Amino acid sequence: MKKIQSLIAALVITVGLSSCVVYETHTVTGNPIGTKKGVAKANAFKPNADYTMRTAAKKGKISKIGSVDTRVTVFIIPFYKTVVTGE
Repeated sequence: MKKIQSLIAALVITVGLSSCVVYETHTVTGNPIGTKKGVAKANAFKPNADYTMRTAAKKGKISKIGSVDTRVTVFIIPFYKTVVTGE
């Protein structure tokens, strides 16, 4: 019984400490990066959440997109974040 409890504890610690982060930056428009910044976020619990570039630009009141940063963090459940900068 102690071996099973130790195994379960080790499994919980391993899963709790493991994660994966994917981070990408895109500058494809040739527009200046600018000073404005818009952020759109979502996670697995919000299936209809909108974390697109358009939403991030709208939240930051950006009309000309200079760069786009996308980030996906998986820590048991995935979290999505899009950051748009521009003018």
